[in-house]
Amino acid sequence: MKKLLGKIVKPQGIKGELKVYPADSDLSIYKNIDSVFVENEQVKTKVLSFVKRQGFLYLKLEGVVDRDRAEQFRNKKLYVDEEQLSLNEGTYFTDDLIDLDVVDENGNYIGVIVDIDSYGSADVITILEDKREYSIPFLTSIVLSVKKDCVVVDSVKYNEVKI
Repeated sequence: MKKLLGKIVKPQGIKGELKVYPADSDLSIYKNIDSVFVENEQVKTKVLSFVKRQGFLYLKLEGVVDRDRAEQFRNKKLYVDEEQLSLNEGTYFTDDLIDLDVVDENGNYIGVIVDIDSYGSADVITILEDKREYSIPFLTSIVLSVKKDCVVVDSVKYNEVKI
């Protein structure tokens, strides 16, 4: 399965390097990148060099040899095979949470996650509950655990913070 690596901000330098704004702020997950998919292309492009610096990713792709060629990639999204990303224990991709059921600590069904927005301090999940959407911050004090088939929340805190 393909995962968003990030969006190309601009060419970097004159030798075809690309500056990429990463999709995830945890740059440690990007340590094994060897090929990427550019936007809607189905063909993998080999990554010749890959550097993490000051919150950005800098990539040199096969076939991109100068600034003019690199300019053609400006504002395009890059994707990678999920297997190339190195998730730490207990972490997951936020888009994998979409469509998961939300239950309370007693297993009572609350709703389903329909959207996730990333803000600086915390992600915010939107839950469809009884034909209404509620948003809550994705904090460990509210979200108790993430399982393969559901997200478990503290019912009291969930009801206190939902908007």
